Amino acid sequence: MYYDLNLKFNNNLEELLNESRRLGFSGVAIIQSSKKFKKDYIHDLKEFKVAKQMDIYSGVEIAARSVNDLKKKISSLRKKVDVLIVQGGRVKINRAACEDPRVDIISQPNKKRRDCGLNHILSKEAAKNQVAVEININSILQSRYSYRSKLFSQYRDILKLHEKFKFPIIITSAGTSIYDLRKPRDIIRLTQCFGMKKHDSVNSMTNSPTNILKRSKIRPEMIVNGVRDICTTDN
Repeated sequence: MYYDLNLKFNNNLEELLNESRRLGFSGVAIIQSSKKFKKDYIHDLKEFKVAKQMDIYSGVEIAARSVNDLKKKISSLRKKVDVLIVQGGRVKINRAACEDPRVDIISQPNKKRRDCGLNHILSKEAAKNQVAVEININSILQSRYSYRSKLFSQYRDILKLHEKFKFPIIITSAGTSIYDLRKPRDIIRLTQCFGMKKHDSVNSMTNSPTNILKRSKIRPEMIVNGVRDICTTDN
């Protein structure tokens, strides 16, 4: 079962959901910006889930001005959504996101950078805290010429770090319209252009998102990272 955990919340939500299902996705996460977050929309998603007969999850993407701002927004929003994404790019934000087990996905750590935005230290932290690094298909589709070549090089560097440190990789569309969406098999072929192996591409749209959603479900039972209170579950 394929999942896309980064569909952007907008006025064409029903159209996005219909197209995602038609293309072969079993579940999606609808992501709001932290700047315009409205908790009321989560109720609407539950209605869509019943009507569309697919798994639909809530999410937020945090854009932070500083590390302190990031921590405040994570504390405020973590319990309100299923999927929490941090918009990467700046070194301090990338590091803070990788070090925080409350973060599910770091989006575009390479944004506006010459390098991929990760190094050995951040890769170890992402692996330890199970923070998934996003490969954003929309960023590829919207790029051209030399910038696309640069983007492919950055993704190759991320894949090299992934092979060594085993942090999760997740592929998303970051789609805002139906024209940003692709079939899973087409996405797999696209990722092969920058050296991603087929089984890694499949895993990044199946196991990685499934693991994120499983962690989200049990997170209220987590005392500290890696320690779960099962007493309440048993009772």
